[in-house]
Amino acid sequence: MMLLLRWSWRDLRAHWAKVLAIAVVIGIGTGGYAGLTSTAEWRRVSYDVSYRQLAMYDLRVDLATGSTAPESALAAVLADIASQEDVVAAEERLIFPTQVDASFGDETILVRGQVTGADFREGGPQVNAFHAFTGRALTAADAGEPVVMVERSFALFYGLPGTGELAISGDRELAYVGQVTTPEYFAVAPEGEMFMSEATYAAIFTTLETAQEVAGLPSRVNNLVLTITDTADRDAIQQELEAALARAGLGATVATRDDNLSYSALTTDVDQDQAMFNVLAFLLFAGAVGAAFNLIHRLAEQQRREIGIGMAIGVRPRVLAIRPLLVSVQIAVLGVIFGVVIGTLIGNAMAAVFQSIVPLPVWETPFQTGVFAGVAVVGLLVPFGASAIPVWRAVRVAPIAAIKPTHLVAKEAASPKARHATTNTFRAMPLRNLRRAPRRTVLTILGIAAAMTVLVGFLGIMDSVFDAVDVAEVEANGTRPDRIAVTLDGFYPIGSPAVQAIEDAASVAEVEPVLRVVASVDRGGDDIDVIVELADLDGGMWAPSVSAGALTDELGVLLSEKAAADLGVTVGDTVTFHHPRRTGLTSYAFVDSEIVVVALHPNPVRGFLYMDIGSSGLFGLEGLANGLNVLPTPGATTEAVQQELFDVDSAASVQSVTAVMEAVRNAFDQMLGIIQVMVVAILLLALLIAFNTAAINLDARARDHATMFAFGVKVRTALRIAMTESFAVGVIATAMGAAGGAALVWWMTQVLLPETLPDFQLHVVLKPSTAAAVLVMGIVATAAAPLFTYRRMRRMDVPGTLRLME
Repeated sequence: MMLLLRWSWRDLRAHWAKVLAIAVVIGIGTGGYAGLTSTAEWRRVSYDVSYRQLAMYDLRVDLATGSTAPESALAAVLADIASQEDVVAAEERLIFPTQVDASFGDETILVRGQVTGADFREGGPQVNAFHAFTGRALTAADAGEPVVMVERSFALFYGLPGTGELAISGDRELAYVGQVTTPEYFAVAPEGEMFMSEATYAAIFTTLETAQEVAGLPSRVNNLVLTITDTADRDAIQQELEAALARAGLGATVATRDDNLSYSALTTDVDQDQAMFNVLAFLLFAGAVGAAFNLIHRLAEQQRREIGIGMAIGVRPRVLAIRPLLVSVQIAVLGVIFGVVIGTLIGNAMAAVFQSIVPLPVWETPFQTGVFAGVAVVGLLVPFGASAIPVWRAVRVAPIAAIKPTHLVAKEAASPKARHATTNTFRAMPLRNLRRAPRRTVLTILGIAAAMTVLVGFLGIMDSVFDAVDVAEVEANGTRPDRIAVTLDGFYPIGSPAVQAIEDAASVAEVEPVLRVVASVDRGGDDIDVIVELADLDGGMWAPSVSAGALTDELGVLLSEKAAADLGVTVGDTVTFHHPRRTGLTSYAFVDSEIVVVALHPNPVRGFLYMDIGSSGLFGLEGLANGLNVLPTPGATTEAVQQELFDVDSAASVQSVTAVMEAVRNAFDQMLGIIQVMVVAILLLALLIAFNTAAINLDARARDHATMFAFGVKVRTALRIAMTESFAVGVIATAMGAAGGAALVWWMTQVLLPETLPDFQLHVVLKPSTAAAVLVMGIVATAAAPLFTYRRMRRMDVPGTLRLME
């Protein structure tokens, strides 16, 4: 046994390059699968612990835009519901929009934001608590003081100091004492927009007393969050709350935690991402395992003649079988070791990306022993089985049959007519070589094709996402890309001093009033939350593109194509419009109106709904505006307008109309880290499969090459034959991979991601750069693999290779 073990080590050393390459192929397949599938459990556990630790709300009550209620009025409503005993904790808050100036050093940071005032008495808040990453969290002692906390993702994006100074609208200076997170902001998702908007959105948290003082709303609130027992019927309590609020004359919406975009995107994202990663990981694993099986099988077949000689001199077959099996076991063990290393590297790289995108208070990333053990077993069994098949065949035949040289055993898979066809030998040889062993050729093609499928899947999904972002940006720009969107801190008469102050700004050339309210639409099924923008659609500063129907100043809505498809409606159909209507100076109620869909627009964000400003009477908001479309004066930049309007109390937000899409683009750029990790692994896998195929082909056809060299054929000719053969394999494999990848992208964009990103429409897009990358990696890399065998060809011992006695 020791002799056989030492002999197997000699075999490993003799074929060290191929052995190492096969082990790395196994490592990439097993490690890639384990690394990709490990992240789901990490995220699921981390999310659950973090949401539980900071007491994410179960239900949230929001008063209609612009309205407030006296303190305790919202909490008092809980006494009027039948399930009040199921309420664990409730917190009233005051939330209002603002501009935030977080500039420090030489960097100017001026973005829109939101101030949330919470109750810090008695160790609160009890619902939606805070976790401080730097500095400290606020306490009851800070009530009424000009101190705040800043949201962690925003601070990380701009590299803010741990503590410092900032200012909000009206040039009110505040000190921030820490960078924190809270369940609503594990991923930054402003209401009605995309998540991961930290580049353009600053959430500021302070005490309820300070928020009321800054907003000029003493003893007023507009938000209530509450948690309920685990056994309570959340939907029933939601309905009871809605009825109780209506009885109290409070126009409000009651949402669940599932309606929070940050929560739903993150929690749904785990399962959806895992489904995508499982498919990609399986393809990667199957391609690597198939390639390893093929390569080890071919390596074992090369020992067939030695097994025959051993049987001829009387060695027992089972003893002869041990040596090649030992080789395969050692390759498998080496591959599993590589797999643990590669899987850990991939898992840690992905975990680092997720942790940078989602700063949770708790991240748990333990080594997934079960996942790695499962793929390790497969990684061990495949090489063993790959060697066992040819060894079993060799020991079951007569010694003379096993001794016969391979070139006399192999039969070309072609018809007699094709075999005698008159053609150039060197031109025909590559395809004949592929036909000699169709099983080997097919397995090689499938291995590379699987890798290319995963590559196209990764790159294609990013192409599709960025294409949607590009379309949204074009739609936002319209014919006036210099347009600036200003949000007011309430509803103002169009000719009021608050609006006039903005119109009189030196950097402002033109102002157009708009209304923006939150509503929902449905048609006998699930409703869709929308942000309604009412503007002058007939000759105004900007109007959305129309893909169906026509713009009109009559009462009607312009839905996105995505919303229309989800609702099952088209132009001319009627939908139920659930929207706010003013009932008093600062009071609102939500009502239902039947309204016609007059047109569709192509913006991929489902929640954008447009109406003509002439329809403002539907909301009881005639002559009022809570937003402005602004054009800067010639030469004035968005930053100049932002800085000038920062001192205007009524300007709660001033931003470029493309700022949101730019933020989304920045967020997805961060996710490219995951793509880059996998692209490197896939490229290495394809190269190793092609290299091993070329190296083993060189060994198997050594006598063919020696014969050609003996007759004066140049080494470059033999190399060209090998490269042509690899080129053919690369073309077929890449074509199959591209087709499979396109199907994979379709499944991810049309079936899987709509569950994760229901408010974002994605089309299947493969950009020319993606096609070029696939061609280079699939065809060029595969065709170039035989170049690594050039040195061995040049140094071949031609007489020794031909000295083969039959």
